[in-house]
Amino acid sequence: MRVERAGQPITLTAKELAFLELLMSAPGRVYSRERILANVWGTHEDPLTNIVDVYVGRLRMKIDDDHAVPLLQTVRGLGYRLGEAAG
Repeated sequence: MRVERAGQPITLTAKELAFLELLMSAPGRVYSRERILANVWGTHEDPLTNIVDVYVGRLRMKIDDDHAVPLLQTVRGLGYRLGEAAG
């Protein structure tokens, strides 16, 4: 699989790719931390872990740095979603 933004290739780990793939499956849909944990890491992970936050930070550095419009958006109190790039 290949990921790019604005024509620039982005190198992702398997988990980063799985996380991004989940968000891309329904752009604009908000995914809770629990839903992300269940879909990307499996339900056996501790729901109090900060692993989702760590991966959000990694993805933001890779897909949003150097771009005026961030794609990975936080919906306070609910979770995360993939937004749309400006036309």
